Amino acid sequence: MSITELFHSFPSLHTKRLQLRQMDASDAENIYRYYTNPLISKHLDWQGPSSVEEARNLIASWNQAFMAKRLLPWGVSLGTNTRSDIVGTILVMPTRGSFENNPLFPVSIGYELQAEYWNKGIMSEALEAVIDFTRKHVEIRRIQAEVYPENIASLKLLKKLGFQEEGLLRQYMMHEVTKKMLDVVMLALLC
Repeated sequence: MSITELFHSFPSLHTKRLQLRQMDASDAENIYRYYTNPLISKHLDWQGPSSVEEARNLIASWNQAFMAKRLLPWGVSLGTNTRSDIVGTILVMPTRGSFENNPLFPVSIGYELQAEYWNKGIMSEALEAVIDFTRKHVEIRRIQAEVYPENIASLKLLKKLGFQEEGLLRQYMMHEVTKKMLDVVMLALLC
C-alpha cells in the first residue's frame, strides 16, 4: 500500500475487543469528558480542550492533519459497533514533515485512555494494533514516545511492547498552560 493509498480513506483497525476508528464531531463530548479528568491531564503538556466545542475543533484539526498526511489519529472504542463511544485516542505523526517524506523521519506516538479503563489491557491491545499497522503500511525505522518520568504505568506499557528507554530529556518541553519546563523519558522502538 502506497502512502497515497493509505491516506485515501481512514484506516480503521479491529482487534478482539476494540475498534480503532476515525473520530468526528459526534465524539467531542466523550473526548472532552476524559481530557478533563485530572488523572489524564496530569500526564499532558496542555490541559485538554476547555469545552465540547473546543473538542470538536480538536477532532476537526486532527482530521485535517490526516488529510494533509501529517497525522494518523485513531479513536479507541470498545466492541465492534462502529459508533461505540470513544474511550481513548492514539496519534501517530512524523517528528518532522509528513508521511510523504522519503526517507520518513521517525514517528512519534501518543495516547490517552479514560481512567476507568486503565489496567484492563485495552491500551496495550490498541497500541499493538497501531504498531503492527504502522510497521506494515508505513516505511518507518523508528517509533518514539516521550513520557513524563512519573508516569510509571505508561513507561511500563511501552517497555512491555518492546520500546527501549533511551534517556531523560531534561526541560524538554513546556506545559502550554503553566509554562513550566518538563522533563521526559525518551523511548523508542526500532522497526
